[in-house]
Amino acid sequence: MRYALLILFFAVLAIPQFPSDPQDSSGTPSLARAGAESGPKRAPILGFVESKNSSPIMDTDVFDEQKYLEEAGSDSSSAKAKRVDHEAALTREFMDGFNQTKECDGIVLLSKGDNKPDFALQIIVDSHDTPGQKPVWNWILRDVHHDRLLPVGNEDSGKQAARGICLAVLKAAG
Repeated sequence: MRYALLILFFAVLAIPQFPSDPQDSSGTPSLARAGAESGPKRAPILGFVESKNSSPIMDTDVFDEQKYLEEAGSDSSSAKAKRVDHEAALTREFMDGFNQTKECDGIVLLSKGDNKPDFALQIIVDSHDTPGQKPVWNWILRDVHHDRLLPVGNEDSGKQAARGICLAVLKAAG
């Protein structure tokens, strides 16, 4: 079930993979030309994918438990509460890592709001509370302006995930 959700999420992000920048007669995208002509670069803006059906950092263990209970017709309110608690703790772990990692200096992390990010992020955490298993932080990054999927990664902790994400954003922002 977890892997099916992960594959489905990748498919949704990968559907529109065509560049949308118009090009001039030299073949240079107009947005790239405008960025080269302007002064200093602005900081890349990273934001979480917004969806009403999932949180920005998703705990697949409790998600699977909640779906199982719902499909069995049982009361899933305790699983929902557990999921909210776990995802809040995972978000704190990621934010601590983001704030402590020097590679993330200069990257703006948006919360909800009207501003549009340059890069959209979804994090899926698996096995973080499963005894005897190593946690896996899967992250998916998308370049919003060019509407393309960027490198995907998996790490062992929130701090390592933050570092990998920031390195990928800095590389893509050029």
